[in-house]
Amino acid sequence: MLPLFAQSELKDLIERVEQRTRLDFEAGVRMMQSKDILALGYMANLIRERKHGNKTYFAVLPESNRPQDHEFQKIIAHNQAIASNATYIYGQHEKAEDKVNHLLQFRELQDKNGSFLSFSPLPFLSNEIKVEGNMGLEGTTGFEDLRMLAVSRILLDNIDHIKAFWLFLGPKLAQVSLSFGVDDLDGQVVEDHASALAEKEQVMTKKSLIKMIHKARRQAIERDSLYQMITDYGREGGLSE
Repeated sequence: MLPLFAQSELKDLIERVEQRTRLDFEAGVRMMQSKDILALGYMANLIRERKHGNKTYFAVLPESNRPQDHEFQKIIAHNQAIASNATYIYGQHEKAEDKVNHLLQFRELQDKNGSFLSFSPLPFLSNEIKVEGNMGLEGTTGFEDLRMLAVSRILLDNIDHIKAFWLFLGPKLAQVSLSFGVDDLDGQVVEDHASALAEKEQVMTKKSLIKMIHKARRQAIERDSLYQMITDYGREGGLSE
């Protein structure tokens, strides 16, 4: 354990994660209520890098399937159309116990049938809330989003991928999320020749997303819907694992 966490309220949980011990409901509630975001990030990143190293996956939205608007419900529908992706919407004043109970239900289901390739915890957004930049005025805060992503990665040890949507987090917080358990970034990514569209709509070009991943010192991997690699764009400077 790093000396930084010697006095952490989560010290015992850090030791259990380092020992590859599965955490239970009580531990999950403690994490979901904790303010020690660095300890949560350390545990989540430890599991993330055990599974994927520095790899960060992304998929490019096919032009024929590109949504014509950015309503939350349509983005969710696109997400659910991707095979075997579990989604949980949070941020509607749930208790910590409720959030952890939902996560453990996904874990139990995965133990039984192994059907999920990824898990996406998504902050609730009403039609009145701006997608990016509200910073908790009417939705979740960045702190809450990172904590939810980290706890999801720690508890869902049997689901390979934790996915975050840069569209909801914003590009900068999405970069940070790669150190809080996230290994897959989604949210309307288009080919570079559609850059004119990216200037008008809430989409990001593939080149921009790769740069964002590289600046977080991660390895960018374009994937298909089953997480098969299409192209390895390496890390900044052309290095890959």
